[in-house]
Amino acid sequence: MLRLALEPGGHQVVAAREAVALVPDAAEAGALLVEPPRVRQAVALLRDRGFAGRALVAADRPPEELAKLARSEGADGFLALAPDDDLLARFAQAVGGRRRVLVVDDSEIAARMIAEELTGAGFEVVTANDVESATSQIVKRRTRPDLVLLDINMPNVNGAQFCRFIKKNDMFKSIRVIFCSGDTRERVSKLVEECGADGYVLKGELLGKWITENA
Repeated sequence: MLRLALEPGGHQVVAAREAVALVPDAAEAGALLVEPPRVRQAVALLRDRGFAGRALVAADRPPEELAKLARSEGADGFLALAPDDDLLARFAQAVGGRRRVLVVDDSEIAARMIAEELTGAGFEVVTANDVESATSQIVKRRTRPDLVLLDINMPNVNGAQFCRFIKKNDMFKSIRVIFCSGDTRERVSKLVEECGADGYVLKGELLGKWITENA
């Protein structure tokens, strides 16, 4: 039923009885639809194999029940399979749900301003003021972000070191790392290459010159 509903909408569908059979396609997939009894196991396995899309509980159950199940099992949302006449539209809405961003910055002002900016753009945002707090977020599958927006100059462990830690650990394949710094473009660009980050944004461009001078 799902294949018949989704393929006419231009979606490529790969189906399997066991999550392990989906591992070769995990990194390129935009969504995972999984039945309730297998949610926790399937999401954990495929996240660790590079799946960075939306994990949805899919079943013919009331939306309230599916929403509660998604929260408890670590999924990103749900897809109620009935009624089937607008399933394609409901799938598009479910996949378009909010992405989770972890803002890591030792400046409380900068972190708050960035979080407000991203929340306004439709992202789910959490913050951490040091690498230790950020690590506690990414090691737990339930709180693991899709993206880490990472300051570079922080005490103890700096952003460059934390980026290398994330990128060298297979457990975090699904996490994208973007440096967000008040340093010069030349230095940040160089660190992106050295640390394997996925890109960068300058604080001055994101929030204005004043925050660069005060962060």
